[in-house]
Amino acid sequence: MRGYLLVEEPGPWGPGAVPASRLGEATTARLREAAAALGVKLLLVRRPDAAGRDPGGPRRLFLADCRRGRTRLRTRLAPPDGLVDAVAADDGWAEATGPLLLVCTHGRKDWCCAVRGRPVVTALAALEPEAVWECSHLGGDRFAATVLALPGGAVHGHVQSGDAAALLAAVRDGRVLPGKLRGRCGDAVVVQAAEAHARLVLGADGLDDVDALDAFTPLRAERLPDGPGGAVRWRVRLDVSGAPLEVDLREGRAPAARLTCSAGAEQHARTWELEELRR
Repeated sequence: MRGYLLVEEPGPWGPGAVPASRLGEATTARLREAAAALGVKLLLVRRPDAAGRDPGGPRRLFLADCRRGRTRLRTRLAPPDGLVDAVAADDGWAEATGPLLLVCTHGRKDWCCAVRGRPVVTALAALEPEAVWECSHLGGDRFAATVLALPGGAVHGHVQSGDAAALLAAVRDGRVLPGKLRGRCGDAVVVQAAEAHARLVLGADGLDDVDALDAFTPLRAERLPDGPGGAVRWRVRLDVSGAPLEVDLREGRAPAARLTCSAGAEQHARTWELEELRR
């Protein structure tokens, strides 16, 4: 996945990873196809103050490329019945001033996202309203509130309203909050875990700051021989601004718990434990 297609839908969202909405099933299906053709993921977005918006008015579209070294954010307006054609058109797009902060508030997917996400949206929007949008399902409901920063693609989890000022300042400066970082969109889960551990150990918070030795580029992830008791082990090789870094991880299982608010039974969440980090 190279990035995201954001389609404004100010009305209510139904269940599903890409939710039902007033756009209708046919338009939503065509938007998903258009997003897939571009190699991006479709998200619905709305302003925190979307109540009362004209359902027939023009909608904001964003197209974000989150690939390292190619980050880009473009935007345009389109009427509800012209969204698919607008996505496919090469002209009419304008460069957007970022960053954008998307907070998952998709309560019909899991109500934790709404309960924990909306206070974060409110806190962020009070600081910089033009940068903040609610969004549909990002994944990882158990990490709510989850915030995606575009175009860089950093995903933070377990964000609380009290983190709003620090998160906004970090994103403005091209940084991350290592203690909240889940990883970068498009990376495999094991790579996200390796980068998160490495940043905590190294104290590296720059997203792509080569001068600060904070530009993390995944090179390879490989399965290692199992550890004691059959523990699954991985080695992730990263390039950190030209310097090789190896991160050895061991998969584990957290105690059984209801992982999301909508979960009907307890499950064991997968964990990633740092075994060794080598430059």
